[in-house]
Amino acid sequence: MSKASLQDQLLKAGLAKKGGKQPKQKKSAWGRVSRHDKDANTKPPAEIEAAKKAAAEKLERERRQAREAGARQREAEQRRAQRAEIRQLILDHAEKLPSHGEPFHFADQFRVLSLPVNARLRRGLATRKLRLATWDKRYYIVSAQTAEKIAQRDPAFLVALPSGGEIRDAAYAEHQVPDDLVW
Repeated sequence: MSKASLQDQLLKAGLAKKGGKQPKQKKSAWGRVSRHDKDANTKPPAEIEAAKKAAAEKLERERRQAREAGARQREAEQRRAQRAEIRQLILDHAEKLPSHGEPFHFADQFRVLSLPVNARLRRGLATRKLRLATWDKRYYIVSAQTAEKIAQRDPAFLVALPSGGEIRDAAYAEHQVPDDLVW
């Protein structure tokens, strides 16, 4: 048995070619051999510069749009968080309304509405120690401190109460006007 080298054995079997290693051609992602020219830079420099400039402008436009979308998303998240805080303030600090009481009339969005209140709640609303707040088409009575916190976040959730019953005519100064009739 002759001791031939591994290369000689592979040549005999037809698995290798004579002449040493040859560089492999790179295959593309689809399995075909890529056929790139060594002199692929055949475009004129002006076209290359215009393409680079257009690509840079497109990238900058996409970045600006992404920043604007992020800012809008952050603002929406802040509004949601603010609404959640307002909801929590209203629901946690709302006064319990009596089931049967005298109606307290107020106006909201050009509608006259009423809530049943007792004497303590009526007095607090008249003196502005209590305020009306709205959440989810319902009305709640909250303290003035809670109303301040709500107003800092969004005053649209507070119902504007009429100013106190100051009497302008001296002839009627001795007659007291009920607070639910003051508009």
